[in-house]
Parts: sequence; structure tokens; C-alpha cells
Amino acid sequence: MKFALTDDQASVLNEVERMLDGLALPAHTEPVVAPYSDTLDAALAGSGFLDIAREDGFGTLDAALMVERLARSPHIVEAGASAIVAPAIGLEAGLRPVALVAGDPTGPARFLPRAQVLVADLGDHALAIEVDPARVQPVDSLFAYGYGRLDSLDGLPVRRIDDVATLRRRWRVAVAAEIAGCMAGALSLLVEHVKARHAFGRPLGAFQSIQHRLAMAAESAESSRWLALRAAWSDDDGDAAQAAGFAQSRIHALSYDLHQFSGAMGLTLEYPLHLWTYRLRALVGELGGAGAQARAAAAAAWPDAAE
Repeated sequence: MKFALTDDQASVLNEVERMLDGLALPAHTEPVVAPYSDTLDAALAGSGFLDIAREDGFGTLDAALMVERLARSPHIVEAGASAIVAPAIGLEAGLRPVALVAGDPTGPARFLPRAQVLVADLGDHALAIEVDPARVQPVDSLFAYGYGRLDSLDGLPVRRIDDVATLRRRWRVAVAAEIAGCMAGALSLLVEHVKARHAFGRPLGAFQSIQHRLAMAAESAESSRWLALRAAWSDDDGDAAQAAGFAQSRIHALSYDLHQFSGAMGLTLEYPLHLWTYRLRALVGELGGAGAQARAAAAAAWPDAAE
């Protein structure tokens, strides 16, 4: 089933496309970690689009559409937490980038080297911690995102958040939207490759076995997108858990197939496939991974059932 964008949604996404059009990727300085796009970040912040869910007439669905579209691009920028999570938990507009971590507030967190605030889900409550960049230690990883950790919370401004259900629900929506966009971006790149690359006198995309597996990858990306958008629209705990869980469960198969079809080139820095698949490798474990989302979906469906 397909739904048309409203005029306002189409205008927002068209402007995002304009920001992305012709935006050059900065040169790699590390083997896998992609440079953060300061140019795109500044354009998004200046446009006010990252606060779209706070505006009258807009909401989480509009933010999720934007986050999914941004994730399709090879540019790394923090948008999901700022646009989808922050408005729901009372974070001040403009206090971003936002990093999220489940458990230990001093554990590794995506985007923390650039974040102004870290939100730590501690189980029965959460903490919003204003970040001092001098207190952040970079963390080496094989993921495309930059990771960091706080040395401690001593002396940092901290605010308690009691509504962890809303935090997790919106976090799951953000994860699902970002995964869907990364899947779509990676698939788009790979489709162009199998059209141009030949074997035995035929394009790779002409082989039926490859077509079948690419069709499965396309189904994963499209289904993840629609589940994420439904969860953003309904703002329902069960929908959010199902969207994040489904998307996370499809990452391994999709990433394996896309790298296999690109051959050895898919493991080089010259070919940008890793800019999506290595983001997916990080997102597969966010908020406990697909297993944790399945348990959350079951709890939402049968809240009175014994564990």
C-alpha cells in the first residue's frame, strides 16, 4: 500500500534533497569511521528541520520521513535523536547533537564526540547529561559512526527523566527510520553496480539468483520504511518495537548479500558501500537488538501476561 506525501511533507523532503545535492563527502582520515558532515549538520540546524516535530501542524511522522531520507545519503549526521527523541522528553531545542546510550552513562555512545547532550536509559529512569567535550574519550570501533565515552559524570549538569517509556518508544522509531534509510541507500548503490558490472558477457543484474536476493533486500528496505512510518504516526509502543525489531532482524542478510554482489570492491574505501553497511552494523545492536524489541512488542501486546 502506498500513501502520498502532503504538500508540506513534500516541500520539506525537497529541501532536504536540495541540501544533499552536490554535497561532497569529506576525505577519510580513518579506515572505516566516516567523517561527520558539519556542512549538512549546519544546514539542517539553520533550516529548523530538526525541530519539525515541535512545530504546529507537523509531528513525529514528518521527522521520521526526514530521518529516513537523510540516512539514504552517504553523509553522516545526527538527526534521529534530535528530531524524534528530543522533543518527546523535554530536551531544549537547539541542544544538539544528541547521543543516546542504554545502561552505563559512561559506556560507548554514537555521536558522543560531537554531542552537546547525552541521554542515558538506566532502566527505571533516564538521565540527560550536558556534555563537556573535554570529558569525552574517543572510542575505536569498526563502525562508520564516531563513538565516544564520558570519563565520568562528576561535575556535569544532569537532569532526571522519568518517562522512559516515551524515550524508548521514540528511540525505536528513530532507529527503525535510520535503518530503513541506510538499507535503501546501500541498495540503490548496489543496483547501479549490478547494472554496470558484467560477467560471462551479461550484467550481474541479469542473473536470476542475484535478482531474487536483491528483491529480498528491496522488500527488507521497503517494509522497514513503512513499519517505521507507521510507528511514527501511531506513536504506539508495540508498533515502535515491531518496527525496530523487524529492521534489525533484516540487517545481517541484506548486508551480506550487498557486499557479496559487489565483490572485493565492496571491501575498499574507494567504493562507498561501507558508509551504509557499517552504520547498519552499529544499529543492529541498538537498544538490545531484535531480541529485545521482540520482548518489548510482546509486553506491549500482552501487558498483563507473566514473564
